[in-house]
Amino acid sequence: MPNQEDVEFDVIILGAGPAGSTCALALSKSKLRVALLEKNTFPRQKTCGDAVAAYVPKVLGTIDPGLQRQFESFAEKLPVNSCRLFAPNEKYFDLRFEKTGFISRRLDFDNFLFEQVVATNNIAVFENHQITDVSISAHGVNVMTSDNKTFRGKLVIGCDGAHSVINRRITGTRRDPDHHCAAVRAYYRNVTDIPEGTFEIHLLKNILPGYFWIFPEKGEGANVGLGVLSSVVARRKLNLRAIFNEVLTEIPYITDRFRNATQIGPVEGYDLPLGSRKVPISGDRFMLCGDAASLIDPLSGEGIGQAIVSGRYAGWQAMRCFEQDNFSAPFMHSYDRQVYAKFWSRHRKNYFIQRLTNHEWLLNGLFNTVVKNELLKTLISKGLR
Repeated sequence: MPNQEDVEFDVIILGAGPAGSTCALALSKSKLRVALLEKNTFPRQKTCGDAVAAYVPKVLGTIDPGLQRQFESFAEKLPVNSCRLFAPNEKYFDLRFEKTGFISRRLDFDNFLFEQVVATNNIAVFENHQITDVSISAHGVNVMTSDNKTFRGKLVIGCDGAHSVINRRITGTRRDPDHHCAAVRAYYRNVTDIPEGTFEIHLLKNILPGYFWIFPEKGEGANVGLGVLSSVVARRKLNLRAIFNEVLTEIPYITDRFRNATQIGPVEGYDLPLGSRKVPISGDRFMLCGDAASLIDPLSGEGIGQAIVSGRYAGWQAMRCFEQDNFSAPFMHSYDRQVYAKFWSRHRKNYFIQRLTNHEWLLNGLFNTVVKNELLKTLISKGLR
């Protein structure tokens, strides 16, 4: 491991969540001097829905086949290959998926990835380093931390989440409520009638276009929450924690399943910057990944897979920058093209579908038809992949 007192690096990665850890792993054999800065100490909790996309193991395998094998042996995950989808009128049908995804608590999953980074012995890891400012010049980047330390490098990669310091300081991107979601979630034990290998999405009329979810965790637990478009929250003056409690106590078909359930920990809120608009995700000497790059799926709220893919692309792009000694915005733009080629089409399609889910009558009519038609279920399953 490089000297922890040395603050001169080639690449500085901000944030050690899925995007930052994956980026570090992609750079771990590059012989570049890489610093990974994290404001917390691992293992640490992260408020999230905890869903891990089916393609994640394959992406890790493109960095190192050993990473895919490590993930396959990672015990703290629950395989899921079906979604039970409920309409406002309580009709439901099951969507079956060809590939198996996973539910894993971020406390466990993020720590798994972080430990892979630490095990490489090639990345300088700095925990408990809160980023306070980032500056970029023609000669390099400076990253300032709350303990008055300055990290200097040639390239900075922002993987520091929805409230990214580098995004706020450098790009000027501001939150757009029409492309942003607010969510709350809590953990429960002993929720009844959860089908094996199945997560649930409930389209409830008072939170459209949003949804309530029940995602089973390994053991007896479940991640339970709801998310609503931020513009809807503002326009209707919604209190998401109050609505969350109403769902659990006033909707009989849900309340019955929580009658003997125990809440584990508080109801916690978080932000989801959606990938339904293109925002600046790179420029002179910087790239943004994951939530910092607004890459969350606007329909499903999925963001872990996007974080991992973008982190991998950023690591690979960083190596090209050093090979060509080119850190300019035009050269960096190939990173944007890779990211948007991967996600933009699906995100725009899902943004359109999200808008349609604002109509209760349309959803009820659709579900009344689909529950009787296996072909339609199959087509919808394929369309939502």
